[in-house]
Amino acid sequence: MAENQMFRNVNNDFGITTPVAPEGGRPVAPLPENGNENVPTTPVAPEGGMPVPGPENVPETPVAPEGGLPVFPGNENIPTTPVAPEGGRPVAPLPGGNRPVFPSFPTFPSLPSIPSLPTFPSMQAFGQVRFLNASTNSFPVNISIDNTTYAVNSRFGTITNYDWIADGFHTVTVRRATGLRTILLQQTFPFTAGEKVTMVLVDSSSGGLNMVRVSDTRCTNLPYNAGCYRIANMSYSGSSYDLMLYGGETVFRNVTFQEVTPYKQAMAGSYQFYVTNSNNFSVVREIPIIIIGTYPASGMNRQPLVSFQVDIAAGRNYTSYLIGNTWSDNSLRVLTVED
Repeated sequence: MAENQMFRNVNNDFGITTPVAPEGGRPVAPLPENGNENVPTTPVAPEGGMPVPGPENVPETPVAPEGGLPVFPGNENIPTTPVAPEGGRPVAPLPGGNRPVFPSFPTFPSLPSIPSLPTFPSMQAFGQVRFLNASTNSFPVNISIDNTTYAVNSRFGTITNYDWIADGFHTVTVRRATGLRTILLQQTFPFTAGEKVTMVLVDSSSGGLNMVRVSDTRCTNLPYNAGCYRIANMSYSGSSYDLMLYGGETVFRNVTFQEVTPYKQAMAGSYQFYVTNSNNFSVVREIPIIIIGTYPASGMNRQPLVSFQVDIAAGRNYTSYLIGNTWSDNSLRVLTVED
């Protein structure tokens, strides 16, 4: 007490009144007597707290929420730091209240789309067709299906390659290739997807023309080193033939006009055939498989009308067409083609 009283007396001698600090607080420094009218009195800190310095124009520092970071003067526009959930990491404050917006990259121009290729119909919807001219007319003809030409300047004994034809019914038209190009024949036929056909133009019994549809459905499941063989009579009305091997074996018998025999299995090799008029004896039998030197030779006991050679390869199918006649310039002949 004596010491405190001594300090009071000294200060009083100079006319300065020393403010007394609250109990348990820090002493407040004395202010000068002159010129302190405009200086605000320092606020007293709350009990147990620190004094808050600063003039009246400086806002007091807000108290941070419990567990949060203090908010400093001048950051009123900065959002208060969110309180992290219990046990989590604190979330740092972001200026402006939002995450920074990064500049967007320029959009590259889109490339032009590549035009799609035209879609062609599936080959499963198509068959194949070819034309054989077996007519003995002396003038050439053009052959078309609907509005598509398949044979131009076709003459006796010529055959086209296979070409595609859509599944369904189509009209075949035969016209003269020269002169007035009049229509000689027009007929509608069915064509089947996946099937090969040969359309044969022949002389009709009435003196005109006729078209014969020959299916070229091939042999399958052939044994090793074997092919298939058949004949078709497209010569003239009323004709009938037998096909013989040179050893005398009968391969096909009584093949009439516009008839097409079934395929027969033939071992690969080169064969010599000849054609005769049909033998009406019932004792004549056809050989089941065409093989050279397997059957007993009976000799050529009939006059051949025409003879020819056929080379048969394994896994291949062949047809020999008998065309022409015995009285015109277009004599009887054989045209062998692969199916």
